[in-house]
Amino acid sequence: MQNKLFSFEMAFGGAGFAISYPLAKVLAKVLDSCLERYPHLYGGDSRVHACVAELGIGLTRDAGFHQMDVRENIFGLLAAHPNTPLVSLHHLDHTHPIFPNMTTFEALEHLLEAAKADPQRLLQQTVCYDRWFSWTISVSWGYAVQVFGNHVFLPDVIRAQQTFGPWKRGNPLAESFSFDTAEQHRDLCRRPTVFFFDKADSDGEVGIKSSYRRRTREICSLDVASSPRKLEEVIVWSNKLALDTKQLQAPRRHCCDVLPSSGKVMKISIRECKEEELIYMHA
Repeated sequence: MQNKLFSFEMAFGGAGFAISYPLAKVLAKVLDSCLERYPHLYGGDSRVHACVAELGIGLTRDAGFHQMDVRENIFGLLAAHPNTPLVSLHHLDHTHPIFPNMTTFEALEHLLEAAKADPQRLLQQTVCYDRWFSWTISVSWGYAVQVFGNHVFLPDVIRAQQTFGPWKRGNPLAESFSFDTAEQHRDLCRRPTVFFFDKADSDGEVGIKSSYRRRTREICSLDVASSPRKLEEVIVWSNKLALDTKQLQAPRRHCCDVLPSSGKVMKISIRECKEEELIYMHA
């Protein structure tokens, strides 16, 4: 909606934007004249956009900046974060706390605990499959693990579940999102089992061990021996992510493997995919 009202080539100040050093040097010299020509524009970001446009510079989009012009529960967005490092989150005072049973401030502090362990991997989504139970596992590192009790194709897993609402209800424009979304199943018991980030420990020899636990429970009659609802914890092993310039320019989603597990704990290992490796349910 904001893009439609202002511009699809404009970077919004709420999410933030970055300006290169050469552009900043030139902008500092000409910005005053731009401000005189555009007093009618709302906000400094609109004026910066106009001035940069006059310099002939276009917008380079980075999906790690989040204006977050949505309300309510943003779990679906965070659990299917784009394949790029997280940079910013805006409007969190208009959404539910991102972790259950916490205040907004407590939830953000908790997310920062994961960020301290591995800032570049935070919210990066990795998907793997358990062939034994035909489960689909989606790891949003440092935030949540979802275990679907059935086989779900990768393109469907990486769509944002529409747990959130529009910024303004009753406006068809506001309810048309500019990214891929998927409707949640109306039956709570047919939705994936969610495990939220608990803690992360770093070990120089074996990498980072992060754990995820169930914080919400649904009373379901569908539970059987093969249901992921029998799990209490998911442990994820990974190496600290250190992306170079080439990897940032052409990012590739990592792969993961379900390790031998028993009882109520599932263990997963995240790794780089092999050159020709595909992420799908192997027979």
